[in-house]
Amino acid sequence: MSQNQENFKRGAAELLALYLLSKEDLYGYQLCRLMEEKSGGRFTMLEGTLYLILYKLIERGYLSVREEAAGKKRKRKYYHLEPSGKEYLKQILGEYDEISLGISLILDREEGEKL
Repeated sequence: MSQNQENFKRGAAELLALYLLSKEDLYGYQLCRLMEEKSGGRFTMLEGTLYLILYKLIERGYLSVREEAAGKKRKRKYYHLEPSGKEYLKQILGEYDEISLGISLILDREEGEKL
């Protein structure tokens, strides 16, 4: 994967994580797999990278965590979107929409057009 793709992914990961968590509480591995599945394999992320993003969102008060037993000795941490996280998600979705529209207008490409 190119460095450009990695940069785009890093920038989008926070938005995507918040969006998916707005639908249901998920644990980290589940969140990574869901991103990969919903993107048709185009958006993959290492769990360690995602956890750094999740910890940052927890520190900001956008997410909370609850632990549940997963077998006899293991626990899973489920991430929950807090009301402040929902507001932040609305804000960054609006920003994403504006930036995406601006990029589309500048590129002015036909669907499937290649350079």
